[in-house]
Amino acid sequence: MVGQRHVVRTLSNAIERDQIHHAYLFVGSRGTGKTSLAKILAASLNCENGGPTVTPCGVCESCRTIAAGTSVDVIEMDAASNRSVDDIRGLRDRVAFAPTAGSWKVYILDEAHMLTKEAWNAFLKTLEEPPPNTVFILATTEAHKVMPTIADRCQRFDFQRPSIEMLSEVVNRVADAESIELDQPAVSMISRSASGSFRDALGTLDQLVAFSGKKIELDDVLELLGAADADLLFGTVDAIVAGDPKAVLGQVETMARSGRDPARFARDLLGHLRVLLVTQTTGEIPEAFAVTASDGGRLNAQAAAIGPANLIRTIDELANALATIRDGDEARLAVEVALLKAARPDLDPGTEGLLRRIERLERGGPVPVTSPPLPPKPEATTEPEARTEPEARIVPVPVPVPAAIAEAAPEPATEAVPAPEPVPESAPETAPEPAVLLDLERLVTVWPAVVDAIRAAGSGPTASYFEGTRPTSVEPGRIEVGFPPGSSFNRRNAEKPDRVALLVEALLTVTGERLMPAYVSIEADAEVSLAKTSESLSEDEFVERVISEFNAEEVI
Repeated sequence: MVGQRHVVRTLSNAIERDQIHHAYLFVGSRGTGKTSLAKILAASLNCENGGPTVTPCGVCESCRTIAAGTSVDVIEMDAASNRSVDDIRGLRDRVAFAPTAGSWKVYILDEAHMLTKEAWNAFLKTLEEPPPNTVFILATTEAHKVMPTIADRCQRFDFQRPSIEMLSEVVNRVADAESIELDQPAVSMISRSASGSFRDALGTLDQLVAFSGKKIELDDVLELLGAADADLLFGTVDAIVAGDPKAVLGQVETMARSGRDPARFARDLLGHLRVLLVTQTTGEIPEAFAVTASDGGRLNAQAAAIGPANLIRTIDELANALATIRDGDEARLAVEVALLKAARPDLDPGTEGLLRRIERLERGGPVPVTSPPLPPKPEATTEPEARTEPEARIVPVPVPVPAAIAEAAPEPATEAVPAPEPVPESAPETAPEPAVLLDLERLVTVWPAVVDAIRAAGSGPTASYFEGTRPTSVEPGRIEVGFPPGSSFNRRNAEKPDRVALLVEALLTVTGERLMPAYVSIEADAEVSLAKTSESLSEDEFVERVISEFNAEEVI
């Protein structure tokens, strides 16, 4: 037994000291050796050459029949198909009979968690007080489904999930015993594809022998399993680091043409990203990851090139894509969208995409902008006096940045700029940049981004004070913010100097202009407007206006 030393040691000591318990509960993931160890324990108890012994011979009649599953003293039941009360009653009736050929009678109940509650209750008394020289071994992958009254009467052993090194050891041992020629990359790929299951690793090896004979290479493993090779994984991550969506889609197309499963490709890419994460964090490549790092230098370079935040978010995007695939979404499309979001932050309209654009700005990388095109400039006329005012253009809204970045941004100059000297007639004229104008409609549109910028600066409570507000007017250097009725508490808190400063920085971040806010009440503005209207209208006209505006009825 590989990797289960604590279980082997405990059971060996129990056999040597003649302290065999009447019930054992083996818990562990599939393929970790629970049923195999149960049969070994049965052979140790019934071996004809000195049993009970910790070293069963394996050649006597008892050992051979137990290994073949034909022993009359070792009864193996599958609880998934024998889970009813009648099945357990039949088992309970057979327990009364003494062992026939050996010294011990062993009952192995696989997938024990599948028994019904009624079946457990029928089995409880027998499990608690079995006949002499009778052992029950319950194997399960989900211990929480076993009734507590049953688990309390068993000695529990938790089987550990084997590592890649343990799986490689078993594969190499079987390959040597069967004269199978295996190179190390192929062994590593088989071990990784087994996902912590000895049974899956040996099953894959058996398939490969049928596929390519006694000589197995890495290409054979990749072709049989449909796994992504190292070049495809490295190329995909390189395309994400470069922010090249065309290259990303090209890698997915290469994967699809090779006949690989997109979901399997996403899982392999997740494994590669985990290797990058561990390498980036520890500064070295663990030996267990040799299967994914055929080129150590390239792996180190890639771990240094991809930012930590970008790496974590790429892992999140792929994990979300796998979740949607399990829910029934089209696999290739889900993988393509996830990788495009990883490579192009501007394609993600959410907060995560904005934060990734900030990260690229900090790292000095290019950030693609998908803003609408500017209106064409009007053609210049020959007469100077016919020059028109430059049209107002809408500037793409910058992303919200934390307060530390916003504070570091230089403030617009407030000193008077001297008038430029006259330019000689021979010098070519350069058209001045048109001034950026903010209108109320645009400001209302980007107002949610202003609130998000306050929240991104680390002040969630302050952002909550501006929920439901909206700009009511804007002038050069000044903005009026309207608070809805019943928000006097929010308005009083928003008027504090530190919170006003946060709003000013958020406006500067989003609009590019420093605007000083003034708070007004939307309800008060409506009352003032109504009062002004009433001064210019007669009483009858005023009543008709109120009825029309508010859908009111006149009550006499």
